Amino acid sequence: FTAVLMMAYGIQKTLVDTGSDNNIVVLRKAATSEISSIIMRDQANVIRTLPHIAKSADGKPLLSEEIAVVINLTFNTKAGGFGNISVRGITPDGVQLRQQVKLIKGRMFQWGSREIVVGASIRKRFLNTNIGEQIKFGGDRWTVVGWFDAGGSGFDSEIWGDVDQLGQSFGYTGAFSSILIRLERQDAYEDFLTAFNKDLRLHELEIKREKKFYADQSEDMAVFIRILGTAVTVIFSAGAMIGAM
Repeated sequence: FTAVLMMAYGIQKTLVDTGSDNNIVVLRKAATSEISSIIMRDQANVIRTLPHIAKSADGKPLLSEEIAVVINLTFNTKAGGFGNISVRGITPDGVQLRQQVKLIKGRMFQWGSREIVVGASIRKRFLNTNIGEQIKFGGDRWTVVGWFDAGGSGFDSEIWGDVDQLGQSFGYTGAFSSILIRLERQDAYEDFLTAFNKDLRLHELEIKREKKFYADQSEDMAVFIRILGTAVTVIFSAGAMIGAM
């Protein structure tokens, strides 16, 4: 039971640490995750015009339109087997918005190419994730050109590539899964929310602070683990008492 509680706490801490106080995430309403969310390109263009978004060095809105999909990779253990891995298509601003992510070996992928970088947890556990090797998914082969470390956050368990290239492979040519935005000030959230809700073209979408988004994601999994752990503990305890009697 203690081990189960430790696991639940670990999941929550990992995912909450993934978010930033200055970032917000745009998703489709009622979407339980980025994978089940879809934002049309014309809606993304509207969001770019909203106030209170931080600006990059060239004066453009600091945001990243992204896609998120899940693929299967083979474990590098003798037992083999497959694990589900998140693949994220990002823009150049998407790297800048995640300052906790550091490239530790190799290089960043070239934009417009079939190249990818993999997180620290992925390279330790799965086959074909060494620099120079290729992974096949989305109907194509993708070359690993770098490893990154995200400081123990959820990004360590992701693969990153160019959003346009991944979008073509997975059928997201006219849409995105989510949009990550940096606010001009941490306390500008309410002002941005007001401007966002006033635009009727965005009524199918909603925004959340990035930390709250990942906290909500972790809570569902943590509750499931606690319930499962409690049930197993009760069953084993009952069996131990019967055995003792």
